[in-house]
Parts: sequence; structure tokens; C-alpha cells
Amino acid sequence: MEATAERALATARVAAICDKIKEHRDGGKPMSARHVAVITAMIDDIAATDDAKEMLTTSKRKGRKGAARWSEELSRLDEAKFGVVVKSVRRDGCDAGDILREACFMAACSGHPLIVAYRGVTRTPAGTDDGGGDEYSLVADSAAGPRTLADVVREHGRPFPESDVRRIMRQLLGGAEAMAERGVVHRDIKPANVLYVSGAGAFKIAGFGTAKHAAERDPPELFAGTNGYTAPEVLLENAGHGTPVDAWSLGCVMLELLTGKLPFAGEDDDKADQLRKIFDVLGVPGRKAWQGLQPGVPAGEVQQRQARQRQVFVEQCNMLRELVPEKVLSEEGFEVLNGLLNCDPKKRLTAAAALQYPWFTDNALNDEDALFLSAGLAKITSAASQSWSLVLQMAMSFAGRTLQLLRPKGIAQVMIVM
Repeated sequence: MEATAERALATARVAAICDKIKEHRDGGKPMSARHVAVITAMIDDIAATDDAKEMLTTSKRKGRKGAARWSEELSRLDEAKFGVVVKSVRRDGCDAGDILREACFMAACSGHPLIVAYRGVTRTPAGTDDGGGDEYSLVADSAAGPRTLADVVREHGRPFPESDVRRIMRQLLGGAEAMAERGVVHRDIKPANVLYVSGAGAFKIAGFGTAKHAAERDPPELFAGTNGYTAPEVLLENAGHGTPVDAWSLGCVMLELLTGKLPFAGEDDDKADQLRKIFDVLGVPGRKAWQGLQPGVPAGEVQQRQARQRQVFVEQCNMLRELVPEKVLSEEGFEVLNGLLNCDPKKRLTAAAALQYPWFTDNALNDEDALFLSAGLAKITSAASQSWSLVLQMAMSFAGRTLQLLRPKGIAQVMIVM
């Protein structure tokens, strides 16, 4: 009960901070250093961890990343502890509220082992001769490198076995469950926003730049998401979408890991084409499911597709099982995938519910016992794993020579093959 009350309090504080940032934006003026300091103090209070109190570094390079005009740099402050990624933005180039919002959502999830750690917000006062405003930096942990799940997928170069997919999804769903408990909607879960900690075999959700609070409504022009991972209700401009959009994105990640493909990706980020790809695989939502999507766009094409779909059997409309046959994914695993990729957000499987399915509960010990994933995936880790392999070979070679010396005459020689 106490933990639940603390989460509820943190959720209320996040909503209050978002409202305060919105007030400044509605006023049409950039935040003053004093206002930023006040909001930063509120964010630090949400984090309330020893790690978040450490002052780390500030950014020195300037650049652009999308409309937010971010700049990023990697700083190895203490290789034995952690690396950090620093995102910075100048006040005169972009609303400082963007970086504070991202810090707010990260702080709300601070301390969870499956979400990248929030370290703080720093301020670099404006120089007297550059004519610019103060620069604010978001400081957060990063895997050494940094490496992401997207890097792992690219280097692996082929679909992952079901056991590896289950272990990865267990972690991602655990992080999504924690976000949902705190009222945080990530809105852009994809392999590139999942950090990979090779030493521990851990995957941590990062990239909260487009996150929002579950109670917030966004105007349609504030589209968030990535082509191929975006939920139908977002593509249909439902301004009130919530945590189910993250469950959908996780279903897309799971499908990509199993098949090596992204079947819902549209041409040139075209939202209509993405919807067509989704409906081609999952079928067109029925009338009740369509109402649950609460679309903000005309439904002409969808109604035509619904009419055509009524002419065939319902069983033939969902083609998802054809993409992942039983030799690729067991029936227990398919229950999870099919539940996450439900077009109706009200019926879509939540992260918490998914983790209670037999696919996870019946394999908990196997997943916990695995220091990393399969031998095939372990081959792509890093030079560190190669060094460990060399040490192991040397140890086994020494053991082999020892056995030869101890072998009694007349007994067949024992060979240790690496």
C-alpha cells in the first residue's frame, strides 16, 4: 500500500510539472532561469535518489536533432561506474520545457532497473559575447558505447530464437509496466530507444523525448512515434491515446525480433499507408473496435474495407499467424504477441497482464538462470566477451594437459575440443 501511495504521489507531481510547463508555453515566452530552476527542483524531488544528486557534466557541442534542435555527446566520466549521454538545448533555439518534460518523465521512473537512470539537469549560463541564452542539459546513464537493441538486431543479422525474444520482451514489458504505473506514456518505443548493457545482458528503455502524461491530450499536429512501431489510434489522430500505445510498440518490436522484418512500416512515413499495412495483416477493426480507436480522421476507406471484410470469414482476416508459424513461435508466445497487437486499445494486452501469461510464468527460472541470451547472440557482444572466450580456452587447454599427465597408462586418451 505504501509503495502504491508513493507512485500515486509521484504521478500527481508529474502531472503538476507538465501543467506548469504548459502554462509557460501558452504565455508565448521562454522560461526564465528562475522558473527552470524551480521546475528542476521539483523533478529532482520526484527522483529522490542518491544517484540523481550527483553533478556530472554539461554539453559543449551544439547541433540539431529533429525539430527540437538537440545536441548529444558521450562522456566517460567514470568507466568503472557508468557512461552518460548529455542532451542540451539553447533557450533561444527551442523551448527549455522540452528538456524539462523529458527529465520529468525519466525522474518519475527513476530507480527502476529496466529504465535508463535520470541523473539531473544542469545549466550553463549564456556567454556575454555569443548573444545566446542559457544552455540546459539533461544528464542520463547510457550503456558503454552507447549500444542499443537496434545495434544488436543489426549485428545479429537474422531472426532471434524464441527463447531470446522471450528474455528481451520480459525486460521491455517490465520497464513498460513501471512506466504505466507512473502514468508515463513513452510513445516512441523501438529498438533504437532501448539501451543494451552487454555485461549484464540487460535492456533498458530510454528516449523519453516525446513522452507525455497519461492524462494529457495532444492536438493532432503533435504526432509522436516512429514508422512501423506506431499504434493505430495514434495514426488515426486520437488525441487522448494512453499507455496502450506502448504495448502496441512492444508488439511490433517482438514481431521484428522474431521475423527480422517490420511489416507495418509505411512508405515515406505515410500514416495512411501504415494503417493499410496493419489492416492487411490484422484485418480491419469491426464497428465496436473502430469506436474504441476514437479516430480523429474520416473513416471512408476503413468503411470500404469493413464492407469487403464482411464478405469473407473472420478467421481469414487476421494473417498474423502466417508471419510467425508455430515453428517460429509457440502457441503460448503467440498469445502474447496477438494480445499486444490488438487494434482495439481497450482490448489490447497491458504490459502487466502480458507478464502473467504462461509464456513468461512457465519459463521464469530458465530466463533468470541465463546470464545472457543464447550462444548465437553472445557472439555479437563485444571484445570483452571475446577476451573471456580466450581465457576460457586457455583454462580448458590447461585442464586437458593436466588430464593427459594424470591419465593412467592403458586408458584411452581424453580429448577436449573447443
